[in-house]
Amino acid sequence: MTTGYQDDVIDALETLAQYGIPNSGSAHLFDVGTGPYLDYFEREVIDGFVSHGGATCKFFEGAYGSGKTHLLQLLRQRALEKGMIVASADLSQALRLEDWKQITAYILENMEARVNNQMVRSLPKIISALHAGRSIHADNLKKVHLVHPGFHNALWWAAQKEHLNAAAWSTLSDFLTGNRVSVADMRRHNLLGVKGPLNGRNAELVLKTVLGGLYHLGVPGVLLLFDENERTLQSTRSIPPRSQRIAANLMRRLIDGCTTGLLVGAVSVFAVLPGFLEMCSRNYPALGQRLQMVSGGLPKQAWRVPTLPLEKVNVMQHPEDFLKASTEMFIGHVERLQGNTAGLREQMTGIGQRVLENNVGSGYKRELMKSLSHACLSRL
Repeated sequence: MTTGYQDDVIDALETLAQYGIPNSGSAHLFDVGTGPYLDYFEREVIDGFVSHGGATCKFFEGAYGSGKTHLLQLLRQRALEKGMIVASADLSQALRLEDWKQITAYILENMEARVNNQMVRSLPKIISALHAGRSIHADNLKKVHLVHPGFHNALWWAAQKEHLNAAAWSTLSDFLTGNRVSVADMRRHNLLGVKGPLNGRNAELVLKTVLGGLYHLGVPGVLLLFDENERTLQSTRSIPPRSQRIAANLMRRLIDGCTTGLLVGAVSVFAVLPGFLEMCSRNYPALGQRLQMVSGGLPKQAWRVPTLPLEKVNVMQHPEDFLKASTEMFIGHVERLQGNTAGLREQMTGIGQRVLENNVGSGYKRELMKSLSHACLSRL
């Protein structure tokens, strides 16, 4: 057992015991039953589709504590391992889907990639790191049409960083992270053709241009992860408010972009709370049709369909099976950390049964992981 493994697991256990979710990059250490779906996603979606320029959307529906964030963490890790760029956004009152300018700016500033075993964050820093590693194909941008000419040119200039001084690169970086930069400032640094900074009217075009541009520069794809932590996408009113109609329309156009070719080399994954997908079918027929919704709820639950209840991506379909597999997983960590396992299986089974009884009909996994990780830590 290496010291790195020991430190990583103990740190992750402490975070898991406090929040029910391990720290970033450690989700795979505590995964139970999701492996087959992750293998499918990597094989069929990433390798078989996105890496060839395809684009798609996936929706997962699950209650609070059912494992939505855990699944997104696992998808993030797989994508980073494949060389993809990942942007993760928690949808809340502070970051709302109907504000596409805000979402796009957040993505530009917070997208991340692993380049030469180093994590890099933000669009300009990722391009700079790829350029330094000579793993970027700037000439490809001259051969394609992208829907926002100003950002198209900005990406091309960023891929030519060796020709820019520090002041020009700083100005260009501001533009590429969604800040307002004047045409005069661009001309001052001879950044010709860079215009039309991010705003509320062009945000969708900017995002599509950036995703397509990164693919043509040689990035194998971009994974966008949206996690609904508050019921920002739902309403109890008989007539949906304007903000939700805007959000639904943006989601519809995002899906349409995948089928029309406007989106290239990208996967958008939404983890939403129960009721959202059925509400789409009822209140937003155009979006419901694209999600392949049917009367009464979700469609036939096969992995290839765009919408899935969260529990269907896990091979442990019954809570008791999930508890048993989780117990064995935690015992394995205690053994590798040379802790005391005497009676631990019985202790964890008893703890887990109480959690299941207290969470009948709702998301139990987060509470279960918190409780079992506490028991695990007590034996180290």
